[in-house]
Amino acid sequence: MGKLGKKARKFAKKNLQSVEKRYRKQKPFLKRKFAKRDGRRAAGDEEEKMIEQPLKKRCLEENPQDIVIDAVFDKDEGAALDGGDSDIDGYLAEDFDLTNAVVNGTEGKISETELRKQARKLARLNKKQSESDTMKRKVLTGSVLSSCCNLVDEEQSVQAVTSLLNWYRAACHYGHEPSGITSPEICYDIEDSETFANVMIFVLQKADHTFRSILGLSGSANKEKILKLKNNPKWDSVKPLIKSFFTSTMHLVKQAADLEITVFALTQLRVSIVFLAAFPELLNKLIKISIDLWATGEETLSQQAFLILKDISKVFNSECFNACFINMYKAFLHDCDIPKANPEQHLPLLRDSLVELSSQDMQNTYTKASVSITQLAKLLKMALTTKNKEAVEKIHSGHYTSCLDLWVSFIAANVQDCDLQSLLYSVIQVINGVATLFIGPRYLLLRVKCIQWLNHLSRSSGIFIPIASLVLDMLEYKSTNDGEKQKKKLEAVSTVKLPKNWLKSQNFQEQCIFSVIDLLATHFAQWSFHISFPELATISIMRLKKFNERSNMEGLKRVVKRFIEQVELNIEFVQMKRDEAAFSPNDQQAIETFLQLEKRNKTAPYTQYYQSIIDKGLGTKVKK
Repeated sequence: MGKLGKKARKFAKKNLQSVEKRYRKQKPFLKRKFAKRDGRRAAGDEEEKMIEQPLKKRCLEENPQDIVIDAVFDKDEGAALDGGDSDIDGYLAEDFDLTNAVVNGTEGKISETELRKQARKLARLNKKQSESDTMKRKVLTGSVLSSCCNLVDEEQSVQAVTSLLNWYRAACHYGHEPSGITSPEICYDIEDSETFANVMIFVLQKADHTFRSILGLSGSANKEKILKLKNNPKWDSVKPLIKSFFTSTMHLVKQAADLEITVFALTQLRVSIVFLAAFPELLNKLIKISIDLWATGEETLSQQAFLILKDISKVFNSECFNACFINMYKAFLHDCDIPKANPEQHLPLLRDSLVELSSQDMQNTYTKASVSITQLAKLLKMALTTKNKEAVEKIHSGHYTSCLDLWVSFIAANVQDCDLQSLLYSVIQVINGVATLFIGPRYLLLRVKCIQWLNHLSRSSGIFIPIASLVLDMLEYKSTNDGEKQKKKLEAVSTVKLPKNWLKSQNFQEQCIFSVIDLLATHFAQWSFHISFPELATISIMRLKKFNERSNMEGLKRVVKRFIEQVELNIEFVQMKRDEAAFSPNDQQAIETFLQLEKRNKTAPYTQYYQSIIDKGLGTKVKK
């Protein structure tokens, strides 16, 4: 081949010189002739590329990792809870020589001679104590506890409260007292388990009332009133007591293994939250502890921790609302990646409590929701335009769907009372985009979830959202009967993307049809008394009839046939009432009141049919 090419070149030079010479002559003419045409064509092509692919270029320049779903969090706000992590302040100082004087209120009336005597006595005691290496041990017995409790109840004795708080601290730190913290002069001990329990219960129940009585606070106290207490002469003596109580109780809540003790301590702690206005570090620490318990604890513990966070947001307004909301949001998204025994119960609990908290400050939450939904839309646009694998995987992750689920619930809960129309339309577009992006049968659960979101938003806002086309596309999902019928339900699959072996099961086809019936029934139930219901349901009924004709599964055909019959009966009912109507189609007010009486009675056949579907679904969940 090499020799043949060489010979061919020599032959061309010898025998084809005239062709080469003619090309050299015509070259300048061809350049001038086609220069303008080529320029115009190049300019047109460049302009067309600029028009067609600006979005794609911008998306390609961006990295999916740069689009953070939790963009509502600022670094400064997220780091606000890092301070005040030390929960060890040591024991309170007790004046053992002047105890009687403090209790009786004669502290300022002691004579100089008595003071000298007490000073000499104290010096002798210190000398004896220094001679012996043994530490003084103060034991709390039942009788001592009873005496201290009486002093606190009857006289609000500061000295008695101090002693009780020291024993209370010893009880809270029992079993894990850090080294170097115990007072060098005294060791606090408790006689038996009954006294141990009694001192904890008494302090938790009576501490708030005692602090308020000593300070002279009557009625409800707010943050401003607590901050003004710095001018109160009694504040200097009570402040360390309040701080000791909070520090010990937080340590107990963090370390206690018993659920009932932790819940009881949190319940009693809620009453005294307002005092934390004087202790910002302890307030941040309590927020941090409560969020951890809210995200990881059992249902009762999680609810009690949330009530503390809710009270903090109410008492301290926007100062602590951002800290609570942002860190709860982070914990909620982080919890999506942690496998749970019952995620279908735990995650909705966290979502609902987060929605309840966010509804306290609508203006603040609206801004954060807008930023978050914009990030979701930005990531979706990149996935739809570039089909970037990383962006697509990010969308069907638990973070993305949980974030979308949160904002759907927030909008649905507040759309009637607040102006959330822009958020509503934005989130509807995002949901439609997600449903369009994932069209394969392996994403059945994600598509069902998207349609449920749209139904939820439509029902809460009263706005018509077309979902029939998204639902009816699931009728085209086909399965082969080669595989055995799966015993598990599809809801048991934790991943958004179904395994391939599920697609070969008969249960997959059944789940597709049941989902279609359930979603369409919910959609039609909302508009079953609307004047345009016949037009709304006609195409869906036609598609379901075609499916029944080609299906060979008798069990599914019976379910679909019953649904068709119920919808057709409702079409005939609405059509009959519409024919009897005397108002014009342009009379909007008459159209809105059409069949409202029948709707309130809830005796229509289709309404009862839909209620039976709901009851059946609830029964299935209870069995699980």
